[in-house]
Amino acid sequence: MIDSPQNAQVKLYRSLLSGKGRRQSGLCPLEGVRLIETALDSGADLRTVYVCPDLVRGPRVPELIDRLRDRGAEILELSQRAFISMADTEQPQGLAATAAIRYERLENLSSTSPACYLWLYELREPGNLGTMLRTAAAFSVAAVVFAGDCTDPYSPKAIRASAGAVFAVPLVRASWDRAMQWATAESVQTVASTPSANLSCHEAGYAQRVALIVGSEAHGLPEHLLTATDLQVKIPMSSKVESLNAGVAAGILLYTIVSADNRSGPDRPDTGCDGEK
Repeated sequence: MIDSPQNAQVKLYRSLLSGKGRRQSGLCPLEGVRLIETALDSGADLRTVYVCPDLVRGPRVPELIDRLRDRGAEILELSQRAFISMADTEQPQGLAATAAIRYERLENLSSTSPACYLWLYELREPGNLGTMLRTAAAFSVAAVVFAGDCTDPYSPKAIRASAGAVFAVPLVRASWDRAMQWATAESVQTVASTPSANLSCHEAGYAQRVALIVGSEAHGLPEHLLTATDLQVKIPMSSKVESLNAGVAAGILLYTIVSADNRSGPDRPDTGCDGEK
């Protein structure tokens, strides 16, 4: 049993709470039974599992540990002192793990139709980002593309807010120019969300393959990027409210797009992106 907070494995996990540690190791931290279960079910590459018998509760844990062991994860047993020294939650559940960070390449994304993509630009708030990843997974979004300098989707706060969905949706990092080149080559309609648009999101016509683009919480999308998109839409709402939370807005727009009856193309299905209407 590992008892010292200075143990190399404990220090490694603790380092993953920082962006520098994640970048250097290519790993991210997971903490909690439900989160690790979701990551495992989503195909995450789980490397090391930290178990504190004094803190673990619930009948699901032994079976989960067996599944993790069968998948090739290293299982380490920690004392309460060692586990608490690396835990990032107020009430540790006695189970944590490391998982490999993974990003896809634009050119490797599926070209199936219909398809929805979520592009994020300059998104800073990890809670909003995690909510968007969870929503993207719920609506079978084909990929989330970070087309700008966004917060790290593998930070502990973003992972928790995503409820593990960070592993359920392909993630891509690309420059704005590269993403736009790919969209043009792949006949993907780019749709920008902006309160200044003249067209309601419910009135717009959407193509078979759509990339919804959401800008930063504070500033939205810059004008020169807005004008480069195929379509700009807004969410109609009361004049009493200036704006919506970015995660809420993304959810409304994704639902509108995947369930739209007016998505163009002779082979438009009666359902959204893999989901039943």
